[in-house]
Amino acid sequence: MTDRTTLQDPPTTMRPWFFAALCNLLVAACIGVVLRSIYLVEIPFVHFKPLLHAHSHVAMLGWLFIALALFLLRDETPSGPSRLSRRLLLVAQLAVVAMLFSFPVQGYGSVSIPASSLHLLVSYALGWRIWIATKDWAAQGSRLLARVAVVMMAISTIGVWAMGPILANKLFGSELYYWSIQFFLHFQFNGWFWFAALALWSRWAETHGVTRPLDRLTIRLWTVSAFLTFALAIAWSERHPLIYAVNSLGVILQLWAGWRTANAIRHAQASLYTKASLWAWRCVTYALIGMGLKVLMQAAVAIPQVAILAFTVRNFVIGFIHLNMLGAISLMLFSMALLDGWFIATHRTARIGLSLFTAGVLLSEALLFGQGALWWLGWGNLPGYYAWLVGVSALIPIGVAVLLVHGLRQLPSEHSATDKA
Repeated sequence: MTDRTTLQDPPTTMRPWFFAALCNLLVAACIGVVLRSIYLVEIPFVHFKPLLHAHSHVAMLGWLFIALALFLLRDETPSGPSRLSRRLLLVAQLAVVAMLFSFPVQGYGSVSIPASSLHLLVSYALGWRIWIATKDWAAQGSRLLARVAVVMMAISTIGVWAMGPILANKLFGSELYYWSIQFFLHFQFNGWFWFAALALWSRWAETHGVTRPLDRLTIRLWTVSAFLTFALAIAWSERHPLIYAVNSLGVILQLWAGWRTANAIRHAQASLYTKASLWAWRCVTYALIGMGLKVLMQAAVAIPQVAILAFTVRNFVIGFIHLNMLGAISLMLFSMALLDGWFIATHRTARIGLSLFTAGVLLSEALLFGQGALWWLGWGNLPGYYAWLVGVSALIPIGVAVLLVHGLRQLPSEHSATDKA
């Protein structure tokens, strides 16, 4: 099997940006380990909530946003993202750095709020650039998925802009306050990130001869279910039978979409299998398993009793978010990097980095859900739970750091080859 499997070499302008986004993941993962260490030792000058804001913003806006936008912009020009798009990515990165240093110090304050707002404005501009850049993608497949992703990203920001009027009317801590936060998160994870990841896989499949990986009906089912399943966030405070019914309908459509997607992937895999390295397929497989588990978990919370359980046990919420962010979307991005040759699957360091990252995700998910189940049953803590959680969580930034070292070592040879050409 080959390690570089695209129809043409990936644009050289993209690779440094991918590793810049990967640096953001490393920082976010390190902060995550610090947050989990707080339960074991007292760390001076560290406050949990402000540091948690820095962790989540860097992970979502610095890693997932920039990396996904980068791949979606790869066909904007023959050399990759245009100069304007690269400048917009730079502004987005500077906003992430501002959030990283301001949130731990002031929480939401005079620096972090403008930085977050700047990132939102830049995301609109990049969304428009993605809309244009994907004009030559398959109209009924990857292009539709990419454009739905952009629309979902824009819709999600309604929840952020709503915070101003909500706080101005002294509604902090109210139902509207929490609904607006959940609105943003829901349409980021179940809209923008989800559809963007599917678009990347579909685009790769299309360039390798699969005429239509996901048809229009499947995409419509995913889209409608994303809107209907927001009812679950409302059910957290308004436990009305009608709200549960809306969520249940959304879950049914989501299961239907998931079944159709699984069948499409299964049929496509036969013709695609020889076109990717074993490690690329492993990352794709793990990502798709993560996506499948995410769908099944959302199906389970269609049962009101399970939904209440999900709300009351924080470990389940954290585990679900990390399953989506790390187990599904991040591994999909790693598979794209392998397919483009930015990680060389035959190199030992790449395999070690991917193995450590995957092991850290799997083990931390097992601990989070296992401990959550014990708390729900009233059986107390696993022996050494917090120490084990810190230990396995540390595998994630270590794996990312190894991948960074491996990837950055490839940059000089790439530039040298370009200069010789």
